[in-house]
Amino acid sequence: MRARADTAPDEGRAVFEKDPQFAYTLARGLDVLRAFDASAPYLSNREIAASTGIPRPTVARLTRTLAMLGYLRYQAETTRYHLTTAMLRLVHPLLAQLSVRRVARPAMQQLADFAHGAVSLGMRDGLDLVLVESCIDNSADTARPDMGASRDIATTALGRAYVSASAESERADIMAALCDRTPAAAKELRAEFERALAQFRKKGFCTALDTSRKGIHAVAVPMELVSTGDIVVFNCAVASFNLRGNRLEEEIAPRLLNLVQRVETELGHR
Repeated sequence: MRARADTAPDEGRAVFEKDPQFAYTLARGLDVLRAFDASAPYLSNREIAASTGIPRPTVARLTRTLAMLGYLRYQAETTRYHLTTAMLRLVHPLLAQLSVRRVARPAMQQLADFAHGAVSLGMRDGLDLVLVESCIDNSADTARPDMGASRDIATTALGRAYVSASAESERADIMAALCDRTPAAAKELRAEFERALAQFRKKGFCTALDTSRKGIHAVAVPMELVSTGDIVVFNCAVASFNLRGNRLEEEIAPRLLNLVQRVETELGHR
């Protein structure tokens, strides 16, 4: 279970806490909800306190309140809480307004089948990219990402593409937060993102190559939603054994670029 501070919607909360209108209790309640993820679906008050840094007595009040409101359910046998389906009602309005999901889904599935991998659509949440749509080639030996799954902005093609396409001020804020999170790796991180930015400016996409034995290589292309100004990122991830030669850049990346152009056209962005 990882701490959730690195995925808070804003890199630092201090500036907001100085605002007299800032609802500190509400912020802590949301931190409690964010402590739950796929790797930690059942949490005790002690575990939530360790994950969020919120004092345990405060966590106990917050979890009881959230349970009374129907967002958490308590299991007396395990003394742990878990999220309820009430959370889905909060998410659905956002997903419903993202017409890009509906428009892109057929082309995403087509590319996933061609690449023998997974094609996903991600949006930023703090120092993560959260998947809001995914299509998978059923015959592929590739991780099957679910909607709501998160990917680290620092190490993924999704993250590199997002940072490369973001405004200079946002890019600087993200880099500062990443360097604060892992000071020892700051120099390497900055160099990696400089390489990603150069690749994006030259080719229109960013890649991330996993050198592990069962490596998953990925290529990502960002797109701005004209209606909101948000940047979304399309990503194609493929197991290394399905990539002959430079197939990722020579065959898959051009198709991903074309996919984004088609979606932009259908949405009236071009």
